Amino acid sequence: MRKDDPTKDAVAEFQRRTLEALRAQQEAYLAAVKSWREGMSKALEPPWPQPKAEGLAPTPSELSEAYYAFTAKLLADQTRFMEELSKTMAGANKNTDKK
Repeated sequence: MRKDDPTKDAVAEFQRRTLEALRAQQEAYLAAVKSWREGMSKALEPPWPQPKAEGLAPTPSELSEAYYAFTAKLLADQTRFMEELSKTMAGANKNTDKK
């Protein structure tokens, strides 16, 4: 695509707006969970029960780390796929140009 390609601009604008919408949704969701958690903490006596056997369930931090590790692997795989697809498509264009 050329630098002045309107398609590139439209895609960039779509991506920007999608990320903004996703961030807004995430912030609203976090605010709702925080509000719910605060309300439940006030309503429950005693506060949130703690697991009796430590280490049986992953901590939120461990879950987050596992999620990001998986996401990094997924992104790397998608990057590799898109690079190979681009090479394949570029090769197809070279073959059609010779005809």
